[in-house]
Amino acid sequence: MPEVLTSAADIRCDHGAPVVVVPTQNSLTVAGNPVLLVSDLLAATVPACPNQPTPAAPNLVPCGKVTSLIEGAGTGLSVRGTPVALSTARGLTLAFPVKPVLWKVASPGQNVLKAR
Repeated sequence: MPEVLTSAADIRCDHGAPVVVVPTQNSLTVAGNPVLLVSDLLAATVPACPNQPTPAAPNLVPCGKVTSLIEGAGTGLSVRGTPVALSTARGLTLAFPVKPVLWKVASPGQNVLKAR
């Protein structure tokens, strides 16, 4: 079973920038860190994405924010009816061009709590 994500998780866009996720609940924590919900991931931003427009490539668009979750929603654990986010989570951002740009989990922020 995959680990549940916490606010200590390391989540990054494919360009290597951190995805900033703000937890919206604190009733379920691991080692003092709130567990992240799917809704938290869907509201996440990527403010430091290096995929910036340049004079040579003016059409580049930075990741900016998370636009979707492809997988990684918990089916066996939720908080107030909202699924927790799992270490298998990945999805898309606003970045352009060429291909959809993924974000994914580098580290879940804990290794104690696992869920389906």
